[in-house]
Amino acid sequence: MEKIRTFICIDLPDEIVDYLSTVQNKLQRVGRGVRWVAPQNIHLTIKFLGDVTSDAIDDIAQAVSRACHETPPFSVSLSHTGAFPNFHRPRIFWVGIREESGALLSLYQKMEDELQRLHFAREDRRFSPHLTLGRSKSDDGVEEVSTALQQEKCPALSFVARELIVMQSELAPQGALYTPLAIVPLKM
Repeated sequence: MEKIRTFICIDLPDEIVDYLSTVQNKLQRVGRGVRWVAPQNIHLTIKFLGDVTSDAIDDIAQAVSRACHETPPFSVSLSHTGAFPNFHRPRIFWVGIREESGALLSLYQKMEDELQRLHFAREDRRFSPHLTLGRSKSDDGVEEVSTALQQEKCPALSFVARELIVMQSELAPQGALYTPLAIVPLKM
């Protein structure tokens, strides 16, 4: 049975992607030790599922649909910059997301419930919505990137999330290739 590397996400509008690309370009000039996410591949991951069998995709899409059933579209804003685990030992550089109504967290929790019924393990870590800009691959200039990102002030950019995407991720030498497997609208 074919295995498909799969995750669930919210896609971003061009305005947000353009801003994130500008930030990446600034950061690339100060340090070399980071592998940057292609701007068109930046998204808000809700849940990474890993390798799943191809025959499970329909069940996953139905679980996502059940989770979305009572959740209306909601507004999402950029909030601040950060690094995991922190700016002193950065492995992942990111821009944070703020969602004031609680709809995003509620949707995440519903999705965890639905996917657990399909035997996907619940996430151990607290849900921390963010947009990954890049991952450190060496210490070459990472401290400078960390300092520069801390100084970045996020503009008041926001968008309305209207759907979730069950996405296939194929790893390739030139970077990940993403293919939507199912697009699930939020309650209209």
